[in-house]
Amino acid sequence: MSDVTSPQTSQTPPNGEQARSNMAAGKAAISEATRHVDVIHTSLAGMTAIVLMLLAAVALPVFGYAPVAVKSAFFIMTAASLAGIGYLYYMNYRVHQHVSNQARLTEVLVNSLGQGFLSFDQQGLCGRVYSQACIDLLETIPARQNIQDVLHISEEQRVDFKDWMDILFMPNHALGFDDVIKFLPQFFPHSLGRRISLLYRPIRAKDGALTNVVVIATDQTEEYEAQQRAQQQQNYAEMICRIFKERNQFLATVTHVRKFLEAASQPVRREDAAPLLRQLHTLKAAVKHFHLEELGEMVHRFESELRSDQIKSDEDFQKQLDVARKEIGDGLAAALTHVHDLIGQDYEGRGNMHEIEESALYSFAQEMEAKNADPALVRHFLSSIAAVPANECFRQFDRELNDLAEIIGKQIKPIRYTGSNPRILTRPIQEFLFSLTHICRNIIDHGIESSVTRLARGKDPAGQVSIHADIALDDENKREWLHIIISDDGNGIDPTRVRAKLATVDPHGPWRTEDDQAVIQHIFSWGFSTRDNVTDLSGHGVGMEAVEREVNLLGGTIKVYSELYRGTRFDIRVPYIFDLNGKQESKPAAALSA
Repeated sequence: MSDVTSPQTSQTPPNGEQARSNMAAGKAAISEATRHVDVIHTSLAGMTAIVLMLLAAVALPVFGYAPVAVKSAFFIMTAASLAGIGYLYYMNYRVHQHVSNQARLTEVLVNSLGQGFLSFDQQGLCGRVYSQACIDLLETIPARQNIQDVLHISEEQRVDFKDWMDILFMPNHALGFDDVIKFLPQFFPHSLGRRISLLYRPIRAKDGALTNVVVIATDQTEEYEAQQRAQQQQNYAEMICRIFKERNQFLATVTHVRKFLEAASQPVRREDAAPLLRQLHTLKAAVKHFHLEELGEMVHRFESELRSDQIKSDEDFQKQLDVARKEIGDGLAAALTHVHDLIGQDYEGRGNMHEIEESALYSFAQEMEAKNADPALVRHFLSSIAAVPANECFRQFDRELNDLAEIIGKQIKPIRYTGSNPRILTRPIQEFLFSLTHICRNIIDHGIESSVTRLARGKDPAGQVSIHADIALDDENKREWLHIIISDDGNGIDPTRVRAKLATVDPHGPWRTEDDQAVIQHIFSWGFSTRDNVTDLSGHGVGMEAVEREVNLLGGTIKVYSELYRGTRFDIRVPYIFDLNGKQESKPAAALSA
């Protein structure tokens, strides 16, 4: 038997009474073990005495002495030897019986825990001792197998696994045992989808050298499912709270989903599907903002499928679109079933709400115009009742920044607002405000760095986003513009990366002769993204194009300015519309600032 210590485990320090009880149990266990060791030593001593006595009897003639010739002496020696051997056999039988009982008891106790126990050595070879649960949890008999085969390590991961194994058993390495095992598999890929967690414990020799590693496999399926149910309940609670706080935005989201379903019900050719896919991409961000997780994952899946290169014809595209329309419609209906009591059965017909319906405010203003009310009075009514401060339109932007930052593990400060905060009518620019979610997602995914990176660059670990809202006057045409600047102090846009991406999508384009400022404007191009992999946040190259499109539809402009490692600024100008018909007036807006 090797001279090793027990596997190390972490335990909660016991209180005084428990300590005394544990000490007494420990002493009892030690006394019992010592007694059986003494029996073994006594047996060995007795056997040695018998062998020496027989050897002395045989050796008498060798040294010139007469051999034992007296029968009585021979019989006494024989009887004493047989009696000693019989007694020694009896004592050893008792020890063997005790050890066997203890081994069976230990096996029963270990198997009753429902955990898989096995060990492997420096060569990765598993020992012959393992618990019965390994057959169920690890779907194999691990004895004498390589640990890589037992844990189903994939071929591409075996080299890394072997390197970490070498480091694990390497003496005096800078990384400790607990540091290295973080890079070993933490879960076993069970064929039935069960969640089997893996823990590792060291077995060390007295000199501290690692001799073996114990693997403990635990079925956490029920615990994980309970956590998932708890998370679903938390998401539902957060959904309810968010709908209460942002009821108007939720109603707008539902309306946009229905608009998509209506547009998807018409025949669409694949080459003409860009507006539809753009709308689907925007909806994904909107529904996830309200923690409609299932609906959001469904939209994300269908967006990827509709963009797949496996769709070769318009017919295949239409079939997939019909499936998406039906399932998204069913998903929306299921989601709304849970919230009818919150928003009412007639939510879609009521529009956005202040204290009364927004449509009623506009109807009242139109009635005032129809009855030739003073235009100044109508404008005052719109500015003081129907319009809202510009900063209020970005409250959802603030919450989304925090949510996304938490998801990907980044830190963000509250938005810094500057400017005169003018009052604006949201109805004429609702689609534009809705599209700004893409700027929010790009700021978190591309702009704001991780806290470690920001500290290395001498920045505050939490990123800062600023929004400036003001009214700008065009001296040439005497037009008023709603001027919005959204900026961050993050990574900035690297023109080199933009050029590298353009070289793959448009190798002979005019961008080759453009300066850095002109090149980075290509982030607004359809399908352009510097990210190689598609994520829930970005990667499709659709979001920024959607923002530019809404700005252009309003007759405005959007430009991006960036300084590498210093930050990015989006400069947006749209007509300052303060008219019931969505047209711009030439009246000054100074009196409308909040």
